[in-house]
Amino acid sequence: MSITATDDIQTGPRRRRGISRDVCADLAALLQIVIVTSAAVAATPFATLVTLPDGMVTEPRLIALCAVGFLTSLVYTEALRQGGYFRFDQLIDSWGTVRGVVWRFGLIMLSFVAACYSLGLTQFLSRGWLIAWALMGGGSVVVSRFVMARILRSLSKAGGLLCRRLVFVGNPSRTHFFSARAVSTETSVEIVRSYEPENLEAPDTPDFLGLQRMVEGGMVDDIIVCPRGDDTDKSLAKLLDQLRQLPVHVSLGPHPLWVQRTGRTESIGKVPTYVVQRRPISGWDTFTKMLEDRILSFLMLLALSPVMLACAIAVRLDSKGPIFFVQRRQGMAGDIFPIMKFRSMRVMEDGDDVKQATKDDDRITKVGAFLRKTSLDELPQLINVLRGQMSLVGPRPHALKHDAYYSKLIKDYAARHRVKPGMTGWAQVNGFRGETNEPEKMEARLKCDLEYIENWSLWFDLRILVLTVKAVLKPENAY
Repeated sequence: MSITATDDIQTGPRRRRGISRDVCADLAALLQIVIVTSAAVAATPFATLVTLPDGMVTEPRLIALCAVGFLTSLVYTEALRQGGYFRFDQLIDSWGTVRGVVWRFGLIMLSFVAACYSLGLTQFLSRGWLIAWALMGGGSVVVSRFVMARILRSLSKAGGLLCRRLVFVGNPSRTHFFSARAVSTETSVEIVRSYEPENLEAPDTPDFLGLQRMVEGGMVDDIIVCPRGDDTDKSLAKLLDQLRQLPVHVSLGPHPLWVQRTGRTESIGKVPTYVVQRRPISGWDTFTKMLEDRILSFLMLLALSPVMLACAIAVRLDSKGPIFFVQRRQGMAGDIFPIMKFRSMRVMEDGDDVKQATKDDDRITKVGAFLRKTSLDELPQLINVLRGQMSLVGPRPHALKHDAYYSKLIKDYAARHRVKPGMTGWAQVNGFRGETNEPEKMEARLKCDLEYIENWSLWFDLRILVLTVKAVLKPENAY
């Protein structure tokens, strides 16, 4: 067990992205299925030592025995899941869980034998196979729990892929008290840093910018707010709204305002917390979306390369200037990246000198007008997706000047940066695209963006991609 406090975290190396503990639990469950099924397969030679009732061991019967082993492994794994044996704290507690794991395995085996007798299926059983399966399966289950516990404890040490890195927000006495209680004897927790609330209440304070960079670098997993007993709901709400834009788990420590809230609670070490915000698109969803982006963007680049080549030639012949328009945009957790488009204007604006395109804008070239109307100017962003800077689907990235303006004007605007920006989004297929010359238009767009973030699924993404094709064929507000 170790605690590491880091005050000058910006000088350190970027941390490798960790592994979700939920993913570990699913992998452990899959391993149990493989182990129990493999034991059934490995035990099949013993079916000839104590033979089946008719003295014959045929291939169909061996296949049936293996199938029985697989079905039993599913029942056993679900029994462990229902008993909480795949929770991370249980996975690393080998000695504390071995009795329950073995007892459930024995109970499942006895239930299986009893069911066969009651259904008159004993003619399909081999006592030799059954005894060998019970011994090999039970022993393998016990050994696997000890091996898993050792590996997971190693990975959860300070700096490991499963280490939970925390940031505390509160006055020094409160953060010191709760950080000490957050450390458990079973898992390593790194206390990255603590902040005082007043230093994080504005997006341009040095402390908040530093926290944002740490989150961007994958150096923070959880933020725990430790309010004083006399903190008001208004002051807490202001702080939580500011933290809401960060793509991390945010929890509220013990506070009287808990009684006014309903929702999920959890414990971090010995600290009971109320979950204010869960990291969006986490666990297996992160892997799923990454595969979706990489595979589809690669296939789209291959399929659309002739179209992109034609667009590039048209831009070059139409007007003087570069083929690509490159502008800085804000990505996930405040990460600044260069977005790529086919140039559609005679100007190359960036930074503070950016003006939104309007209807009949004289800056737009003839070819550019066609590219913008058909959204072909966005195709180079497939390269941004392959680089991992963007996603196929997500909130559309805006110019830095507009981000700064709307973040001060509209509550929760910055929360759209909790996920990667997208080439298309839920807002765009619902008609909220083009010029946002009124705050109400941006608020409507933001509402769709936040709805997408809170309800993400692979099918939601695929639905948006299909609707995007329809929107491109019948463009509205595209200029």
